[in-house]
Amino acid sequence: MALVWVVLFFIMYKGAGVIGKVAVWTVTIPWALLVILLIRGLTLPGAVDGLNYYLTPDMAALGNIDVWFNAFSQIAFTLSLGMAGMFAYGSFIAKKADVTNNAFITSFSNCATSFFAGFAVFSVVGFIMQALAVPVEGVSASGLGLAFVTYPVAISMMPAMAALTGVIFFICLFFLGIDSAFFLTYGGVIAPLRDKFGWGRAKVTAVICAIAFLIGLIFTTGGGLYWLDIVDRTVCFYGLLITGALACIVVGWVYGAGKLREHLNETSDFKIGAWFDWLIKIVVPAGLLFVVIYGGFMKDITYLTGYEGYFNWSWPIWTILIVTLLLSLLFAAFKTRGPKEVSGK
Repeated sequence: MALVWVVLFFIMYKGAGVIGKVAVWTVTIPWALLVILLIRGLTLPGAVDGLNYYLTPDMAALGNIDVWFNAFSQIAFTLSLGMAGMFAYGSFIAKKADVTNNAFITSFSNCATSFFAGFAVFSVVGFIMQALAVPVEGVSASGLGLAFVTYPVAISMMPAMAALTGVIFFICLFFLGIDSAFFLTYGGVIAPLRDKFGWGRAKVTAVICAIAFLIGLIFTTGGGLYWLDIVDRTVCFYGLLITGALACIVVGWVYGAGKLREHLNETSDFKIGAWFDWLIKIVVPAGLLFVVIYGGFMKDITYLTGYEGYFNWSWPIWTILIVTLLLSLLFAAFKTRGPKEVSGK
């Protein structure tokens, strides 16, 4: 972990200009490795069974409210909607930039990558189903279970090139992790602090990396997985969805969704209709708040078992949220001293 934060420091300390150049490689290399994993997966026995399961639709599932809950939370997370890094990165672009075009490209590219990755995942899932004679329900195909249990097990059982496939897989994970880490750290913490207080880039980057390393030590302990799960639940679920909903409400009702739409239409070849106003003002915040209430408060508080079955561990979720809110109000009270950082300059 110390090595990772040293790498992150050298990526971030010169600003957004260097980060953009690094991101080109941390995005394209995992894509290339994903292609290799897909080719390897398709050569495994049982791969067709896994792909058939992946590509066979169950239309009845559209009537299941949990499916919509998962869809809302997943798309918000995978597109980083509501994350502080998005606000910071958005402030770096030119005033006349084609935001609409960029949004379409980002959304479709992200979803296409997820769909493509599914072939690599479920070809291996099919292999495990055949090798262990278990149904697909017995194979974890998402989250930490997929990355650190299912895939390593599958790699260990491969008849050939098991070691090479394992190296490729975890290098892919490493690059994706680095990519996410400097986005979250620089865009979410360093850039806002520099803009707010005018602190020097190298100094604040070094301090934040050191603090983050010390905080991260808790994840290396025996209870690290529990803390990881709880912090992930707090930040990437409650924090992400609530922030996204509040942003929509502020933009839609205070700034004016129509005003934003006019600006977007002036700078883009893709024209947005009046439907955009209602999406921002009502549909999106309502959907995000539905996920928070149904998938969060109802399950984390009202169920006797608590979140993930460890009720006594749920208190850190509310503590982190309250502390974050108080810090937000505290920082908002300070006068902004630093100039706006543009493209890392």
